[in-house]
Amino acid sequence: MVSTNSSLVCVALAVGFCAVSCSKERVWEAAGWRPQQPAQRIVAGSVLAVESLLEVIPHKRLVGVHKIAADARYSLVADQAKGLPLLGASPEQLLSVRPDLVLVDAFTRAETLALLAAANVPVVRTHDPHSFEDIEANLRLLGRVTHLDNEVEQIIAAATTKLEVVRQAGKDLSEWRVLSLDGAMHTYGEGSLFDVMTRTAGARNLAAEHGVGAFRKLDIEEVLAWRPDALVLSGEAPADGALPEWVTQCPGLDLLPCVAAGRIIYVPSRLLITTSHRLVDSAAFVQQQLIEWGKP
Repeated sequence: MVSTNSSLVCVALAVGFCAVSCSKERVWEAAGWRPQQPAQRIVAGSVLAVESLLEVIPHKRLVGVHKIAADARYSLVADQAKGLPLLGASPEQLLSVRPDLVLVDAFTRAETLALLAAANVPVVRTHDPHSFEDIEANLRLLGRVTHLDNEVEQIIAAATTKLEVVRQAGKDLSEWRVLSLDGAMHTYGEGSLFDVMTRTAGARNLAAEHGVGAFRKLDIEEVLAWRPDALVLSGEAPADGALPEWVTQCPGLDLLPCVAAGRIIYVPSRLLITTSHRLVDSAAFVQQQLIEWGKP
């Protein structure tokens, strides 16, 4: 016996791909699209959509949210999201709740978008943000298609106020040169939200100053030559005060003055990867540690 979910997808494949090929643009893909009536069966299929709207959207209008939004490692609204219907990213799961609007992000698979379109389900995709202006644009997009324009403007106003407070507090931190690293020696440079977060906090992103793009793997020689004033690592500080194992296994890294002095900022991963307006909280988190340390 074929499951209901599988049947939905099979039907979509059978009758929908012809329509997709015959129509270059769906009505909901047009610039400025806004449904005539507010959608009542919305799927927030990305952490960004959930973080952006959860505080203002009536929960009865949400028939599903991405399950990662309920995982505290990746979501800043995990506690609130746990009480909502949780879905995976597969088309079967998305279609199973009979949505009348699906909100996804820039990294949603093309096959998923095609299947939803084939089933004639409006799909709105946010853009990959690289600035607070981009974040605001995504918020306004989500507000428009959910008929929550006014509520979203209040979110933007509150975030803008907080952003100005953080920027003012970081005016004396420009001497700090910070560097993000992970166990594979990856870092975030110019064009990344880490760069936006660092500059908002008042500090300097050392990778960006050395010409690194949005994301790149570094050589240990580069890191040692740059001599950052502080490292930013994802996760929680080891309970025993020791260094992460990967730091001690990277020859020479533990000899950096900032490491020897304990100037490592451990940032919870959900703060480092957020792409919503809550990025200002990430900047405030990093800034607070720099303020406590004083001068580099």
